[in-house]
Amino acid sequence: MVKNFNVNKKLFKGQFHERHTFSVNFQGNEYQGIYHNGKISWFNPQPINHIKEKYLAIMESIVHKKMCYR
Repeated sequence: MVKNFNVNKKLFKGQFHERHTFSVNFQGNEYQGIYHNGKISWFNPQPINHIKEKYLAIMESIVHKKMCYR
């Protein structure tokens, strides 16, 4: 299901509004987003437009688990 999860870089490193960008390959499609304070903000293409809600919940759960232990 989820392949190649990568934390790409920190945005605004060392500043108050520092965030992590990530990319994840899900069912052959590459999705990217920003993770901050337990929230995921997706870049385009939005996975909600291509993935059923139950699979999106699974993918976001995996992202949360991997980002929490960074």
